[in-house]
Amino acid sequence: MTIRTPSPSANRQSLSDLNRIKERLAITQEQISSGSAISRLGDDPTGAALIVDFRASVARNNAYVDQADTAGNFLSSSETAVSAMETSLVRLMELATNGLDTNLTANGRASSVSEVSGLRDSMMALANTQVQGKYIFAGTNTTTEPFSYTGGTPPVAYSGNSGVVRLDVSLSASVATNVAGDALCFGSGGAGSTTDMFQVTTDLMNAMSSNDIAQIQTAFNNLKAIHEGVNTVITDLGGRQAGLDSLKSNLESYNLSLQAIQGTYEDLDYAAAITQFTRDQTAQQAALSVMARVNDQNLFDFLG
Repeated sequence: MTIRTPSPSANRQSLSDLNRIKERLAITQEQISSGSAISRLGDDPTGAALIVDFRASVARNNAYVDQADTAGNFLSSSETAVSAMETSLVRLMELATNGLDTNLTANGRASSVSEVSGLRDSMMALANTQVQGKYIFAGTNTTTEPFSYTGGTPPVAYSGNSGVVRLDVSLSASVATNVAGDALCFGSGGAGSTTDMFQVTTDLMNAMSSNDIAQIQTAFNNLKAIHEGVNTVITDLGGRQAGLDSLKSNLESYNLSLQAIQGTYEDLDYAAAITQFTRDQTAQQAALSVMARVNDQNLFDFLG
């Protein structure tokens, strides 16, 4: 009679099968815990590489969105300040118009001097506006207060420059986030000219004080031209902000598309994973049961 005992090779095969099942169980359990279909690079090298690329693109676009937000804050603050200047200019023109009334007395004109002076101080404060610790109308010299009274002619000096501050808002685009203060406040003629809002406001103040109707008229005409220039700046700032809003919207929409595609590689199908996990658990129990029965056999099982 031939006596058969458990085969070592059969045992090795059973152990190998069991280890493969245990490895699949571990991977599936890790996927269920993390919610990711790819928990290890070796699970899907191509898919893992694509996910890395998608994540890098989304992160880069989010950085550009943050840059656009920063640029938008500076532009919005600039527009607010320039709009306030425009309001002051409108009031100065109203005062000049009142001063041109031939029925107004010299004392009546002189009574407006303090308000004109106050409006000049207000525009000076606006021209020295800071955002996040930076002077927004100083060109690139953002750490130095750009405007100061001289006590002479011209009445206001500029310590900034005409530099443009730009922020990258995409791989191929950047936006100017500032308006140079000299161009805004002094206009094309420069400091002390008829396009200098501080000089013209000072001229109006002096004309009111001296009851000089002809000079009041000249100041009014100059203020009107300055007002038109300031309105042009406001329109430009609004256009830049609209462009930024459109760019941000496009970046955010693009990111949603990238994340959706990324999800097709990364997100776990929980129903399929749980089904696989249950199937592998059943296979593991069956393999253990078979190995236990085989290895429990001994010589006495074959003796009659």
